[in-house]
Amino acid sequence: MNYFFISIRREWQRLCCCPRYFILLSLGIVFSFVFFLTLMHEGQPEDLPIAVVDHDGSYLSRRLCHELAATQGVKVVAVYSTHAEARKAMQRQEIYAFMEIPEKAYSELLDFERPRITIYSNNAFLLAGSLSYKQLATMGKLASAAVHREILKKKGLEEEAIMGIIQPVEFDTHLVGNPTADYQPYVLTTILPGILALMVLLLTTYEVAREQKEGTAEDWVEQGGGNILTALAGKLLPYTIWFSLLGIVGNIIFFGPCHYPLQGSFGWMVLDMVLLVLAAQCMGVFLSALIPNMHMAVCVSAIYGALSFSMSGFSYPVSNMPASLQSCSYLFPLRHYYLTYAQVALYGGGLRECWTHVCWLLAFVACGFVGMLIMERQSKMER
Repeated sequence: MNYFFISIRREWQRLCCCPRYFILLSLGIVFSFVFFLTLMHEGQPEDLPIAVVDHDGSYLSRRLCHELAATQGVKVVAVYSTHAEARKAMQRQEIYAFMEIPEKAYSELLDFERPRITIYSNNAFLLAGSLSYKQLATMGKLASAAVHREILKKKGLEEEAIMGIIQPVEFDTHLVGNPTADYQPYVLTTILPGILALMVLLLTTYEVAREQKEGTAEDWVEQGGGNILTALAGKLLPYTIWFSLLGIVGNIIFFGPCHYPLQGSFGWMVLDMVLLVLAAQCMGVFLSALIPNMHMAVCVSAIYGALSFSMSGFSYPVSNMPASLQSCSYLFPLRHYYLTYAQVALYGGGLRECWTHVCWLLAFVACGFVGMLIMERQSKMER
């Protein structure tokens, strides 16, 4: 046990002599939390700029403009008289979508004809364009239903009969897991732990590979009493504690002041975060042992860590990926952290529902022991 504390003291002295990478990575994590939490403080983008092209100038078109202006998600910033003006405004990124009302729309409606209202959205900006289109399409459908309702009332039908014609099937919608449909619980609860895991992976790979590059690996193992496990544990424990604390504080912010959904136990989320940090560290040990060159090992770690954001499944469903990539998704710790988070925080599950993902995270921890054996073998061969 004495050698274990000697290894911790040695690593602490090395950290004090060259703390810039550790400080920069820690500041990067803190900055990421502050940046994303303030960037998406509204939950969903609101007041997205849109426009209306009014060729009709009638009561109907003015009513549509009024209803759109009252919609929370979008904001009518201009009413144009020609299609070309609206198209140029969209190209200048002044608006994300616009609704074009044709001439004689109101008169055609009174003649029981079907005027065609066109919606244009700029999906070069996927989120803003899709949300703007959704709001415009919803308003168009509501306006169509309102006109149909007035026509049926003029024909003398009762309100109950009218609603049976307009909406023969009534849907009772419940959003499971994220009832407010905010983007913060959907994005930040995975992307910020992913950034934390990436920083941990890079720092671990660098610190372990640096021992080989600077020729201090033999002294490092000797300080651990000749036991590579003791030396490695003493080296990584300070970082494990620090980054685990950062992750736990992040979870406290998520489920405390931010009021993100937490149906299950907070203790499970703490365990999930600690396992993610340990898995990232052990993968860093494995990669640094597998790739002797420090620069190459750090580059591979960066690529591996960056790919985990796409392969975790929170931005693009794994089930829609090719079969080969679906299998590869299990090779990233962030994937199992995300699935455990969904089971515990969103569905209120426990060990019964997420034990397979916990086992996967422990398997990544076991990779660290494999890397340790590789380093021990390399050390014996050098001797």
